[in-house]
Amino acid sequence: MKKIGVITNREKDKGLKYTNQLVESIEKHGGQAVLPTYDGSFQMDDIDNQVVEICNNCDMVICLGGDGTFLRTARTAYLYGLPMLGINLGSLGFLTDVEKGEIDKAVENILNNRFCLEDRIMLTSKLYKDGKLIARDVAINDIVISRGGIPRILHLSTYIDNNLVEMFPGDGIVVATPTGSTAYSLSAGGPIVEPTSGLILITPICPHILSSRALITSDMRKIKICVSQGFEHKATVTVDGQKNLEITGGDYLEIEKANSTVKIIRVNSKNFFTVLRSKIYERKEE
Repeated sequence: MKKIGVITNREKDKGLKYTNQLVESIEKHGGQAVLPTYDGSFQMDDIDNQVVEICNNCDMVICLGGDGTFLRTARTAYLYGLPMLGINLGSLGFLTDVEKGEIDKAVENILNNRFCLEDRIMLTSKLYKDGKLIARDVAINDIVISRGGIPRILHLSTYIDNNLVEMFPGDGIVVATPTGSTAYSLSAGGPIVEPTSGLILITPICPHILSSRALITSDMRKIKICVSQGFEHKATVTVDGQKNLEITGGDYLEIEKANSTVKIIRVNSKNFFTVLRSKIYERKEE
């Protein structure tokens, strides 16, 4: 019997209509639903502890919410090597494979082993201050260095395998996985790439130089981004849009492919280009 962990963004499923439907489908098709305890209140930060609570007692995780909920859940679930499926209760839903009307069919497919797994690369980031490592994290979508609320141009020297590529003046840089190519990187003018590609994207944000363009490099490369020594203000490093760290002149980030991957369950026959058309290109007609 498959044990399926269930994580819900209660802001998007306030009456738990879709959560209850999911649990009923799991039990109907011979599985066991594993739910976290609930104390009557909900904040997005609660998801981290909820995932830890259920992950030792389940074979996979299904989360209900938008892409933000999926990222929040996956950033903890990957530590347990558990595959994940997302049910879209948000607006875009690039990471959430299943729509609300497809819940029962998706559960039936999973419990009858009619699904495939996609391994998506992640990035590790290490932040150095005065030459000392002070913080590290992993990203499924992207790592962003930005000027935050400071109205000053950032000067960021970017290296690939210790070779200087360019000094980017502007609002910052997005370093993205292929999965994150449809997120902030896309808004900053970066390319869309297939999510299973072995690539890393480097996209400048509002560059103050006409020749500045996004770069694509192999995921075997190591990237280093240095803040110019003369920058006296505090900029921000954001990981997957969720964790913020301060960075200032002389600090630098080292970014490379993580040793682990995120395992995403796919139960639909829709390929990436079909999803891309419906989520991006046809969206402009709404």
